Amino acid sequence: MRLNLDQKLNKFSAILLVIFSLIWANSFSHAADDAGQYLVLGLGNLSCKSFLYEDEEGAAYYLSWLAGYITAYNQLSENTYSVLGKAKTIGQIESWLFDYCTINNDETFENAIRNLLRNLKYSRIKQE
Repeated sequence: MRLNLDQKLNKFSAILLVIFSLIWANSFSHAADDAGQYLVLGLGNLSCKSFLYEDEEGAAYYLSWLAGYITAYNQLSENTYSVLGKAKTIGQIESWLFDYCTINNDETFENAIRNLLRNLKYSRIKQE
């Protein structure tokens, strides 16, 4: 049961949003280097398998990292207000990630999120 997950997610999201904002404040036009590589910080470097075995509190850290990633994606992507669309909830996103990571447990958590966003971008909200 994840009764306090929303509260934990809100706290960690705020912290990560500040961190991501500082990191990307000076690099809006630089999505990657010339070879398409970029630095992944934090939980994104860990495997999907590690996400699958987290307890409630640990999962909140992953979902907070996800919230910061999605916020940055929304800000940096053209013609995107919200990549989540109108019908997506954190529970639906968590379920998708759990299923994806179960099948692809050796991939990084960041790669799982990139695949999630590839699927979501077609139903994104383009304007508020």
